[in-house]
Amino acid sequence: MILALGLSAACGSDEPDAEPSNRGGGESTGQTSVRNVFIEPSYASDCTVQVDAPAQLSFTAINDSSTEDETLSEISTPAASRVEIDAPPEALTLSPESSIAAGQPVANPDDADAPAQSFSVWMVDLDPGVEPGQSVPVTFTFERAGEITLPVSVDGCPTQSN
Repeated sequence: MILALGLSAACGSDEPDAEPSNRGGGESTGQTSVRNVFIEPSYASDCTVQVDAPAQLSFTAINDSSTEDETLSEISTPAASRVEIDAPPEALTLSPESSIAAGQPVANPDDADAPAQSFSVWMVDLDPGVEPGQSVPVTFTFERAGEITLPVSVDGCPTQSN
């Protein structure tokens, strides 16, 4: 099942943030944090971003509360017309002291009920200004923590050499 979430329009500029950003995140609100966040767009053979193809958004969301569940309810960005979360709603709930992950492995060794599989998140209809090595703002909305917005880097073309 695909759960389409988060349409967000840019206020002011239609261009993504041109500042480079390292892969990461680490932004938190209270006991909820988002880490290891990055965007993997599709590339043409000449390494230009294919804005008409979905880009995968990878991240890990962590609930450090020892008593309360947390739920990811929406993801939005002005760098795409919409964000689609390919996961059942129950996969978006973080048990106390657990994590969920999109596009990467999940490690919840102390919680047998926590999700063991990652899910997919896709940014659809990318803004034409999205380029490798730059960052774009992405907002993760949680039921308890509210919004966590951070600059997320766009991965470079896998065939480019430095």
